Amino acid sequence: MRVRSKEIAASHRAFACREQYTRLVTELALDASRSRVRIQTFAEGLFARLAHDLELVCGELSGSATRTASGTGSAVVSAPLRGIEVGGVVEHGRVDASRLSSSDRRDIVDKMQREVFHAAASSSLTIEATLQGSSARLRITLPNGRRTDASATALLREEDGSVATSGGFSLSLSDIGSDVIKGPMGAFRVKDRVEVVFDLVFTPKG
Repeated sequence: MRVRSKEIAASHRAFACREQYTRLVTELALDASRSRVRIQTFAEGLFARLAHDLELVCGELSGSATRTASGTGSAVVSAPLRGIEVGGVVEHGRVDASRLSSSDRRDIVDKMQREVFHAAASSSLTIEATLQGSSARLRITLPNGRRTDASATALLREEDGSVATSGGFSLSLSDIGSDVIKGPMGAFRVKDRVEVVFDLVFTPKG
């Protein structure tokens, strides 16, 4: 009888812990229609002026997140390679979508898949983030299975019942296994470090 009482008490404690967890943790889903991830690349070298700084836009995003009452949280966001498109040429801090032809855009995307990610369009890039305060630790899984870590700035804000986060981080192309991307005879090349800028919106599940 005493053993049975202990089992009942343990069950009640476990239930209370689960109930407390439910109250303190909010489960969230990514709202892809309100979220945006951009990758900015930069040309360098003697004839870099002949090349372009570019902005790539990641589409078809999916993901989820958790947030605690204390402000910590975690998130997982995936971006398929087929959803990455060229947003335009970056000049003086502005993106010009009219500077590139359709064939130029296709060539850039094809080069990205073959020489940067070494993967098919059907594969995905996944980022796992652990948020604490205004920073986040990232574990990035590349389409080829390779993994790398990064640190990001992240600003959280409430928006009509949703949780939004914006920030950015730097990523080394060599760390993710990319080839050196360069022009004819090495006249210019893409800088090894690219910038990833994100604006993500999560809504409560259910």
